Amino acid sequence: MNEQLYREIFAAAKKIKCKRCVVTLADNADQVSTIMDAESQGFISPIFVGHRKIAGMGDFIKTRTLHEAMEVSDKLFADGEVEMIIQGNENRKQFLSYFMHSTGLQGSTTYVTAFYDQDRGRTFFAVDPLVAVKPTLEHKIEQVYALIPLLNHIFPRRKIFGAALAPIETINAKIPSTVTAAVLAQMSKRRQFGPRMVVHGPLDVDCALSQVAANRKGVAENKSGSYDFYVLPDTNSAYFFSTFLKYIGRIPTIGALLDGNNSLVLNSGPLTAEQQLAEIVLAVIANEVAKS
Repeated sequence: MNEQLYREIFAAAKKIKCKRCVVTLADNADQVSTIMDAESQGFISPIFVGHRKIAGMGDFIKTRTLHEAMEVSDKLFADGEVEMIIQGNENRKQFLSYFMHSTGLQGSTTYVTAFYDQDRGRTFFAVDPLVAVKPTLEHKIEQVYALIPLLNHIFPRRKIFGAALAPIETINAKIPSTVTAAVLAQMSKRRQFGPRMVVHGPLDVDCALSQVAANRKGVAENKSGSYDFYVLPDTNSAYFFSTFLKYIGRIPTIGALLDGNNSLVLNSGPLTAEQQLAEIVLAVIANEVAKS
């Protein structure tokens, strides 16, 4: 596997002890191959659960139905035998619906997307609510707090810059996302997110991505085009932002679920094998920082 993609993530994960995990409904040969690759590199130690054992699998528990596979996986987690549950070949709705209660998934759960800019050789992130379709200010603050430990681990010993996005770069009480962005920026100035986390906002997309646009509009923020993360207003805008970068910009895109204890790992296909590996590695970091 070429580790050029998401190199900051791989470097950060190598400092973490191997994670014991379970894979529900592990009957997709391509996914199993990637998981075994993650195992061979020392990131995870998997238990596979499913209908049939695929060549190369180590620990395997045979089950007859999807429900039984999820029951077995849930018990392994509840008994403390695994730290992470990886979604297998079941669909995302089935996976989240079943494990929402046992792992503490809440309405404030955050989904973090990691993009890799191949031209600049850097990873940047975006956060969205996933579960809360119309997030409140409280949700947005919780998202940033959930993201801080992850980014502190991936980007050690330097300031981390974020852009809180809104439709316009000025504060308008009739547009809640501008108010939310301003609150996040002010909290950042007061160091409520810690000494290394800096949030600018409100910023519209062009000001956040282009220094030329920011200068033209008189926006003083000086990190345009090089932010480490973007706080997106809602699930709809997050979907279009990520989809545009992935399919139009052809930027490698993976994600991680930040739930109560960062124990659930989504199967975000279709991804290349390299991206699937990076997604597992990102989940390893997320799980580790939830325990610190």
